[in-house]
Parts: sequence; structure tokens; C-alpha cells
Amino acid sequence: MIVDTFLVSLGVIFLLVMVYLAFLAVASFWPAGKQRPCPPRYRFAILIPAHNEERQIGATLEHLLAVDYPAGLYEIIVVADSCRDRTVDEVRSRGVTCWQYERGEDRGKGYVLQWAFPRLLARGDHDAFVVLDADSHVDIGFLRAVNSRFCQGARVVQGYTQVRHPERSVLESLAFLGFALNRNLRYRGRSRLGLSANLMGTGMCFTREIIERFGWPATSMVEDIEYQMFLLLHGVRVVFASDARISVELHRSRQASARQRARWDMGKVNVRNRFLGRLLRRGFGRGDLRCLDGAMELLLPPFAILFFLGILGFVLFSCRWCHCHPCMRYTWLAGILLLLAYTGVGLVSARAGTRVYRALLSAPLFVLWRLKVVLQEIWRGRPGSRW
Repeated sequence: MIVDTFLVSLGVIFLLVMVYLAFLAVASFWPAGKQRPCPPRYRFAILIPAHNEERQIGATLEHLLAVDYPAGLYEIIVVADSCRDRTVDEVRSRGVTCWQYERGEDRGKGYVLQWAFPRLLARGDHDAFVVLDADSHVDIGFLRAVNSRFCQGARVVQGYTQVRHPERSVLESLAFLGFALNRNLRYRGRSRLGLSANLMGTGMCFTREIIERFGWPATSMVEDIEYQMFLLLHGVRVVFASDARISVELHRSRQASARQRARWDMGKVNVRNRFLGRLLRRGFGRGDLRCLDGAMELLLPPFAILFFLGILGFVLFSCRWCHCHPCMRYTWLAGILLLLAYTGVGLVSARAGTRVYRALLSAPLFVLWRLKVVLQEIWRGRPGSRW
């Protein structure tokens, strides 16, 4: 009886989650407002925290130096965080400013930003700030796209990130799928509905007003999610700019990828513990849909885990010893069908290549691997390293 009740409750929750995701997917195809042409106006400081990035930083800077934006209206600043390689030399050899940050245990992007923003504000010669990872290659029109959003009233903008080599390995192909589902469907859907998009670590853009008002209080393992929830509680919306494109390099080895995903997963748990209650109180107390949507984002498990729960629930519900009403089996089935449709729409909208579709054959093994990563970190009770 207890097992049956649990499965019924879990099935209803699973279906509601999939209806929510399907609604965002449908909204992602709604017509967007017209982007009015806006000449370059904002003076950007592009901030790149880097830790031992001598192999990646050169190409990142070359892409930034080639953007279609007046050279006098943007400045690149790399902050070398406790680097023990040639990162500083690589940066300065290209005529780019490099600050060196040495703070012992206070390492990681969040602490670097907390240290760097006051120094940039004190100079007073920038209207907006862009935060990029050291392996990010921006599209030639990136700054123009962000400039246009700011000219139209946005105060925080998130660019569109995608995997650089989706067909190089199975892990990168499946990561491409995850990025497609998030960026093309969830984040773009939220943007079309007037909700707040997600901050994603790289490609985060802020007007000077935002940094002057709030500074950078986010220093957790997932400083982007932490700052996003902080902004939501203060009524600030993140605008998603699908034409401000960035490609990122992912880890190819399972060990490095596992450490990175463990940091994301457990970091999100910590942020959920801190912000979920406040988001729900503000959401229900003031009727703030953006805060309720933010709470929903914190409650969503990784997509691979959601897929695993859906299949497991359906299998258990189909067992003969389960005495619930047969219609509940169709609840699980409906949720799984929505899950498959959601995945298919994401792949089509991202124009995935054939290698990505072939990688789906390895999806069951990937799901089990993701489950193993989550369970290991829950058992250890701690996230991975900051870098």
C-alpha cells in the first residue's frame, strides 16, 4: 500500500514536471519581439577568470579581438587565479591586460569576480561587464547582440552557449543534447514568456548599475546559479540573447567530466537549500511568477536522472504486484512520451548532426553513469573542486 501510494505520487509529479517542460518548449517557438538596430554604445569590460589556462586562453583572446565592435568600446581583462603555468605570459604577449590574483583558499570564479568588480568600478570607464570562461569562443557579433539588448532596457543578459565539438566524442554529443534542451527550449521559452532566463557562468553580461547596486556576493561552487537566484529575489530579470553566441570546450575524459558534473550537481543542492524557501515565499506571497519559476528550476533534477526516474517508475508500475488503478500506468506513459518528444524537439531545433543522433544509443549507459556520479557525491556529502 505504501509503495503504491509512493508510485502514484511520484507519477503525478513526474507528469507535471514534463507538462511544465513541454509548455516551455512550446513557448520557445512563440515569435520574439523585434530587435531594433542599435549602434555600438556601451563600453564593455570583458572579464575572464583563468586558472592554468595556457593552452586555451590564446584562442579565446583571438576570437575576442576579432569581434565586430569598435576596439575603443571594449577592453579585455584576464584575471590569473593562482596560475602556475604560462597563462600570464600568453595573455600579455597579445597586448591584453592580465591581473594576478593570489588569495590562498579563496579561489574560484566567484571570489575572482568579487575581487575584480570593485577595481573595475573604481576606474569608472565601463558601462557594462561581460564574464567569460577561459575556453569560450565568442561569435563575431556577440557584443553587438548584447549591446542591442542593453539599449532596449535589459540590465542582465545571458548569451547562448553551445558545445564546440559535439561530434568528437559520445560525452560531448550527449552534452550537446543537454545544452540544446536547456538553451533552445527551457531558457528561450522562459524568455518568450517574460520570465527570467538562467545565468550559465560564461556569457553573463551586466550593466554597471547592477554591479554597483549588488556587487558580487556569489562565491559558491555554482556562482552563476547563486547570483541568478539572488537577482530573482531582488526583482531583476535575466534576458536570454539567442543571437549572442559562444562555443565552449568540454572535458573529453569521463573522470574530468564527472568532477565537473559533480560540482554542478552538488553546488545546485547547496543553492537550493539556501534559496528555495525564500523564492517560494516571495512567489506565493506576492504572486511573483518569476520566483516560482526559479524555485521550479532549483527543484528540477539533471535531465538524465529525470529520464531514469521516468523509465524506472513505469517499469515498477507495470509489475503485477502493483495494485494501483491501471490508469496510473498511463500517467507514467504520458510523462515518458512527453520526455521523448521534448528530447526530439530539442535535437531538431539545435540542428544536431548524425553523430549526436548515434550517440543516443549510448544514452542508457550515460544515464547510469550520471546516476552513479550523483550518488557518489551524495554519499561523500561534498562537491568537487572549484577549478
